[in-house]
Amino acid sequence: MPTMFHDRTQRHPTAARHGLMLAAFVLANATVLAAFTGHTFLTAVGVIALGCAYLAGHATAARRYQQRLVHEVAEARKDPLTGLPNRALADEMLAAASRGGAPITVALIDVNGLHSINGNLGHAAGDQYLTIIARRLAQAVPPHGVLVRQGGDEFTLLAWNTEPQDLADRIGVALAGRAVIGGYRIQPRASVGIAATETAADGTVDAQRARARADSAMYTAKRDGGNQIRIFDPDRDTEPSRDGTRPPVRRRDINPIVEAGMAWLPTPGDELIPLLLAPDELHTVAQALATAAEGWRRAGAEAAAGASRTASAPSSEPGRMKPTPAGYAGIARLAAQQQARYTELLQRLQPIIATVDALDEAGHTDTAPYTAADATRAGDHAGAQTQQQTRQGEA
Repeated sequence: MPTMFHDRTQRHPTAARHGLMLAAFVLANATVLAAFTGHTFLTAVGVIALGCAYLAGHATAARRYQQRLVHEVAEARKDPLTGLPNRALADEMLAAASRGGAPITVALIDVNGLHSINGNLGHAAGDQYLTIIARRLAQAVPPHGVLVRQGGDEFTLLAWNTEPQDLADRIGVALAGRAVIGGYRIQPRASVGIAATETAADGTVDAQRARARADSAMYTAKRDGGNQIRIFDPDRDTEPSRDGTRPPVRRRDINPIVEAGMAWLPTPGDELIPLLLAPDELHTVAQALATAAEGWRRAGAEAAAGASRTASAPSSEPGRMKPTPAGYAGIARLAAQQQARYTELLQRLQPIIATVDALDEAGHTDTAPYTAADATRAGDHAGAQTQQQTRQGEA
């Protein structure tokens, strides 16, 4: 009976509601009349009929309320612009893939050029741009895959049992070709990062880590100029942390056998900048540091000798002024500080150079690391120039 009433209310909701109200009113009055006139059987029938009517109305109202809740939840999980599911569905499916150990490939798509279109053609054109890209990406979804709008100008594509390169090809084909946006023919552009889950020895997979890796590859595509598809490469992209965040240093920036205590990578709180150098460039930097250290050593030695002399009368010739003994002493202190600074930098580079030479299989080991002693001859001219510039500065 509840199903019959539900079907009728679905087809004619207003008429069914009025009919139920009239039937309940008539039944109630008939039951009261039967009770007053002593018709016990009719009274019992009326009470039963009223109970059935109440149950039917209650069941219909409950079902309609449940349907309304289901509809509201479904609408809340849907992007109103593109009609795609939102991130909540992607989170659930990634969690399910991790629990079930199902291999999954994740693609994160960041739409390029949306800000420019919004600024030049208006936000309505930007909405058209996003809608067209969403439709094209939907064509790239393999069987049993799903496309969701991550938020803003980002989309997520989840595909089971699909190789990353196959998914990259699908996305590239789907985005190819211009589209008409606001009366202009515009090529849809997007930076795409793709990563697949890795099955552990115990058969488990971490789908969330795959999404974090796809995010890292996507930002590599953006750094490389955008409008590119990148499949995660641990030697090129930043390996995400366990919580999904991206450290600021990529694996290719890390010396794999750096010595303990070597300040090679920046740490939180340090003001260091990672610097990538070829082996020959590294040797050039070491030579320059050694030359500078030797120049400051010579300048300091000459200044120390000048500080031990007695003061002489000032010269009246232009450009022939000499520092006083106190001035020479100040130059000697400055030279000692600068020599120690360049020597420390050189000492920090020497273990790196030794490591590079040990790893180099191309025959660069014939170039030994530079030391201050190796740069003695090369530092003669530099030392004289440094001392002259320092004296002019002190004067």
